[in-house]
Amino acid sequence: MAKWIIRIAALILLGVSFVLILLVLHKPNVPVVEVSADASRSFDEKMAYLVLAQERRLPAEIRLTEAEINSKFQEALKSNPPPPAAVTLKGATVLLQGEKLLAVLMVSAKGVELQVAVAGSLDFSNHTLRLIPSEVHVGSLPVPASWLQGRLDMHMEIPAAVTAMRVENGELVVEAH
Repeated sequence: MAKWIIRIAALILLGVSFVLILLVLHKPNVPVVEVSADASRSFDEKMAYLVLAQERRLPAEIRLTEAEINSKFQEALKSNPPPPAAVTLKGATVLLQGEKLLAVLMVSAKGVELQVAVAGSLDFSNHTLRLIPSEVHVGSLPVPASWLQGRLDMHMEIPAAVTAMRVENGELVVEAH
């Protein structure tokens, strides 16, 4: 009787493990965001406008689209590929939905290609942009957002005059004073 219970428990554990592996390896469809040299150039022009406004001590606001953000990110990833590591970022897509940001990261973890999706809101303070996660998925498997709480600081070159960053109506709004 005990052997039978152990076999059933082992089969159930094997089945659950198989389902979890399938969920982690499954890559849900991500909307395609067009990337282009024009969108990357538009990103640069808007950032130059912020710097110019700062030099003239004028308040300024720019609105960045998904295409501009993704184009600039892809350009940066191509020109500065990450060094080999246990977990390597292979690509990313940023989606701006209403007041929320969704980052879909394609990573390679010890040779296994995974997709990690993190949805949440932005917090900008002390020139650090932080993503406050509300949903996290590895593949199709939801994981607790609290696992990433406080671990998603985005260290980027942000002009000193930038005083606020937020997602608003599907755009990234950057204010400078």
